[in-house]
Amino acid sequence: MNNQTHWKNYYVIESDTNEIEKQLKQSSFISDRDTFQLIYFESNKDAPNILISQGSGGHAYVFAELGYLIHTKGYNVFIMPKHGGNSITKLMKRQSDALLYISSNFSDRIGIYSEGLGGFVTFYLSLTQGAFKSAVYQNAPAILTDSEFRKAAIQGKTKIIFPFAKLLFKISSDTKIPISSYLNWEKLIDPIEPSHTIESRLVKEGYLHDPDFDKKYPLSAIMSLMTTPPPKPLSELNIPTMFMVAKRGFGGIKYENYLKSLFNRLPMTTKRLTEVDGSVYWMLSHPKYASTVICEWFDETL
Repeated sequence: MNNQTHWKNYYVIESDTNEIEKQLKQSSFISDRDTFQLIYFESNKDAPNILISQGSGGHAYVFAELGYLIHTKGYNVFIMPKHGGNSITKLMKRQSDALLYISSNFSDRIGIYSEGLGGFVTFYLSLTQGAFKSAVYQNAPAILTDSEFRKAAIQGKTKIIFPFAKLLFKISSDTKIPISSYLNWEKLIDPIEPSHTIESRLVKEGYLHDPDFDKKYPLSAIMSLMTTPPPKPLSELNIPTMFMVAKRGFGGIKYENYLKSLFNRLPMTTKRLTEVDGSVYWMLSHPKYASTVICEWFDETL
C-alpha cells in the first residue's frame, strides 16, 4: 500500500488495530505471469479456509477487520487484491489461481465470501464448478446479461451507462471511466443511525481519500461486465450458496427483489437467503455481527 496507516485509521470499527496488524501475513501468487500480493490470517495449515473477494474500487486492507474476526473463529482467511480494471474473465482466472495457491499450501476446504464485483466474479466461477466448496454473497450476485438485472439496477441507486459506454467503446476501449459515474459511494450510506455516522466516516474520510482505491476503470472492463454471459447454465450450479440481502442495498427494493428471484431459481437444495438490516456497507460497519453470520454458514457447509 502507498499509505500504510489509512486502513488502520478508517476501516477498523470494533477491534484492536494493533492485534489485527500483528496477525496479518503476506504472501503472493502468480496469475497470467503477474505476481499479486495475498494478505491473510493463519489459524493452522489444516483449518478450513475463507477467501474474501471485495467489490469495485476497494483493496484488500478494507476487509482486514472482517477477515481478522472470521479468523478468530478458527479459519485461515485470505483477501484478494483489488480488481484493477480487468475483464470479468481475467478476474475469474486470477481468483482461480488464488484458490489454487490456497489449496496447494493449506487445504482444499475453501469457502468464498464475496461482495459487489467480487461477487459477480465468484458467481460466474461457481458455474464452472470452481475449486471451492461453499459461497456467501453480499451486494451480489447477478446474471450480468439478464435484462431483469439491468432493469433492477436502472431503477435502483446505481447508474447504468450502457448506451453511453457502447458508443465510447467503439471509439476507444482504453478510455477510462470514473467509477463514481455509475456507482455513487456516498448515496449508498445507510440513512439510519447509528450506521449512518459510522458509514459516513468510512466512506467520506476513508474510501474517498484512500490513495490505494481504484478511481477509474477502462471501458473494456466495464463492457465485459455488462456483456459477458454466464460460462454455463444456472442449472450447473451445485455449490452451497448463501445470499445476504441488505434491506437498504445499492439497488433498493428492485434489486432486492431481483436477488430473491435469482435465489429462487438456484437449482440446489443447500441454499439460504438472509436479510440484513443495513446498507451495502453493513459487513464493514457491523463486522462482529457480519463475521458471526458468515461463519455460521461456513461452519455448516465446509
